[in-house]
Amino acid sequence: MSFLLPLGLLVVFMACVGFLYTEGIWGNFIHLVNVVTAGLLATTFYEPLAKLGENSFGSFTFFLDFLCLWGLFALFAGVFHAVTDQISRTKVRFLKVADDIGSPIMAAMVGVVIVCFTAMTLHTAPLAKNFMDGGFQPEASMLMGTAPDRQWLGFVQWVSRGVYCRGLSSAEVQKGDYKTDANPDEQKLAVFDRLAEFMPKYATRRTLLENYLGDKQKGSYRVADGDLGQRVPSR
Repeated sequence: MSFLLPLGLLVVFMACVGFLYTEGIWGNFIHLVNVVTAGLLATTFYEPLAKLGENSFGSFTFFLDFLCLWGLFALFAGVFHAVTDQISRTKVRFLKVADDIGSPIMAAMVGVVIVCFTAMTLHTAPLAKNFMDGGFQPEASMLMGTAPDRQWLGFVQWVSRGVYCRGLSSAEVQKGDYKTDANPDEQKLAVFDRLAEFMPKYATRRTLLENYLGDKQKGSYRVADGDLGQRVPSR
């Protein structure tokens, strides 16, 4: 069964190419911008939303991160698609030969982004630490060593250090949500996953879920009040 994960990711990639390759260079360029921006925003804001959701749905703590990631991605992607459809009703024209070659290339780039984002979200899923009979292992580079999950995390971290970075408030500095490192230029920046703790922390979280489900007195995905109530942060 371990082959199902890379097969599933390849299916996602091929589906993206199959649906989009006729959209042309311009249409697929807009799709690419939309999915990249939606993915960045979802990765940036899913954790605050999940923490907010725990106030009302704390017993579903193991589900919130995954659901918030995909919920925000779907919301942002839908909004961006509707907006770009309105403001870009006329496609930029290219030579037919350029469009025939460039369109599937741009569609493939959209597919790569979707695969990378999907692979990253699997770390937050309410599943075992190593699921699909070992097909998913947080320590290993999935999909034939291409490591799409690591690529997405590295990309978001790089962007949060660049033009999309934001400064920390004094309250955030005192709280220590964004740990600092030796780089003085980043002491007061909200760098995503600054210390590369996302994957090991969520591996620990999935281990907690396994142990919780294995407890004969509990054995439920829903967490009782006072039991494992604290989330494992991604930053």
